Amino acid sequence: MDVIALLLAAGESERMGVPKALLDWEGQPLLSHQLQQIQKSRVKECVVVLGKDAERLERLVNAPMRPGWKARSVYNPRYRDGKCASIEAGLAAIPAPPDGILIAAVDQPLHVRLLNALLRSAEAEWDRCEASGRRTIILPAFHGRPGHPALFCASLFGELMGICEETLGLKAVVRRDPRRVLPLPWEDAGVLLNLNTPLDLPAIDPRREIY
Repeated sequence: MDVIALLLAAGESERMGVPKALLDWEGQPLLSHQLQQIQKSRVKECVVVLGKDAERLERLVNAPMRPGWKARSVYNPRYRDGKCASIEAGLAAIPAPPDGILIAAVDQPLHVRLLNALLRSAEAEWDRCEASGRRTIILPAFHGRPGHPALFCASLFGELMGICEETLGLKAVVRRDPRRVLPLPWEDAGVLLNLNTPLDLPAIDPRREIY
C-alpha cells in the first residue's frame, strides 16, 4: 500500500517553553525519534511540515535515512494560524494522492509496531470489493478512547484540504460520519499521549534540548 506520512512540526511550543521537536526522547531529539519510527515502518515517505525553528529542525529532517526511503520538509508560512494550515501546506506538497495519508504530530510519540498495524488494517479494509461500505479512516483506540495517529484513505484528500480551525479541523472529518471510522484496538495508552506542557513529561526534564 502506498502511504505517505504527514508529520506536523510547525508549532510554536508556547506551553512547553522550548521547541517540542527538540525535546529529549529516548536519548535523541523527539523529531528524530518520530522520523526513525516512520522509516522503520511500511510507510513510503514522510513530509515534515515546519514553521517556527524551521532552520534548526530541517537539519534533522535531512539526516541520513535507510536507502530507498525519504523524508522531506515543507515550510508553512502560516504556522501561527494553527494545525489546519500545516495540514494544508503538507497536503499541497503531495503531487498525487497516495492510497493513504497518515497524519501525525511531532508531540505525539509514535512506534513502528502501531504504524504497521494501522497499515495492515487499512489494507484489509480498503481491499474490500464493496466500495460504499469501506471505512476510510483508521484510528487506534485505547479501551474505546480514540487516539492517534490517524490514517485516511485517499478518497478523503479533498475533504482534508478543506478543514479549518473554526470547524474543529481533523476532528470534524473524523466525526462527520462515524460509520466510516474503523477503530484499531490498542493496549498501549501511549496512543492518547500529547506532549503539550512540562507536566506531560514527568520523568524527563522538558527544558533539556539535546540538539
